[in-house]
Amino acid sequence: MSLRNEPLAWQLEANETYLPVYYKGEIAGFFKQEFTDEVLKFLNEEELLQKALQKACLDLIKNSGGDPKQVKDLIKKYIKMSERPKYGKRAIAALLNERQKELDLDNQEFAKFCDTFKLSPTELHNIYSGEAVEDSLLAPLSRILGISKERLLEVRDGSEEESELYIFP
Repeated sequence: MSLRNEPLAWQLEANETYLPVYYKGEIAGFFKQEFTDEVLKFLNEEELLQKALQKACLDLIKNSGGDPKQVKDLIKKYIKMSERPKYGKRAIAALLNERQKELDLDNQEFAKFCDTFKLSPTELHNIYSGEAVEDSLLAPLSRILGISKERLLEVRDGSEEESELYIFP
């Protein structure tokens, strides 16, 4: 406390234990003791996966006779392909895929489930194939996914640039 009984801007709670975290020998920050192990495990795994991706891309480029300088571009491409799409046709396909997993249904069972909501197996296949999602499909998709038609329109017509490559099981 200051002389005027006002709280200080910077304080430390005496009963909290913080541990220093180092990155390549330098202090990177402090974490509560209860979170330190989990955070460090995550950070080290991510670095390991990044190195593995870099080596895999380099091997792929070497085996195809490409220029090793293309590794960074190839890594960016694979990361972009791996990200969950937020907008467009791919995003709707991803939502359907997630819904299928939530319901724990195989492909045939999910197609039958969708058909009960007036989304035919052909229309479902067309969505997974990357074809446009017509307005007439918004109502059945909304019921299948459990989201409003307005939200589904936002997803379909969103502004993020789409990549045409998306792989579904």
